[in-house]
Amino acid sequence: MCRYLAAKSVADHYDRELRREQEEIDTIPDSGYFIISFKKLDAYSIAAEVAEYGVEPHEYGPVVNALRKNPQAWLDFMMK
Repeated sequence: MCRYLAAKSVADHYDRELRREQEEIDTIPDSGYFIISFKKLDAYSIAAEVAEYGVEPHEYGPVVNALRKNPQAWLDFMMK
């Protein structure tokens, strides 16, 4: 029973995060005049994370930008 509940909890959390990410993609503009969107914050956090491994901005920038242009690829990447 405990394994079932643990697995269900993990699955429920994943589903909530998937819905949240999808909602952000659908409803939040990619840029705001006064607001930094969640998508931009996600891009910044990805950039910061890969930079810790010594990857330079000119190397990861095109990858992050390409993912942001493809909503399904962005969603898949953010859920990994």
